Amino acid sequence: MSARGLRSLAELLNAGGLKDLATEAERRRGLTERVRALLPSEEAAHLVSATTGAGGELVLVMDASVWAARVRYRAGRLGAERLRVKVLPRPGQSDKPGTS
Repeated sequence: MSARGLRSLAELLNAGGLKDLATEAERRRGLTERVRALLPSEEAAHLVSATTGAGGELVLVMDASVWAARVRYRAGRLGAERLRVKVLPRPGQSDKPGTS
């Protein structure tokens, strides 16, 4: 491939689908940080990510079910009319019952 055919990483990140992906990642990072700031420090430390669902609901991903249960009661404090909390599966766990 000629030097003319090569593009810099910055050019690739600013083009098409990669630009959209980078924009979405930055949006989620910012939302996650804003949500973290609203949570007590114990719960904030276990927040993996935050995003919004198709229906406008706030979707939080926590690293353990005990923290997910606690955060479910914080919808009002987070300013969310609808809140969905998911738990990140542990390595080696399957989402199918009876398997691991």
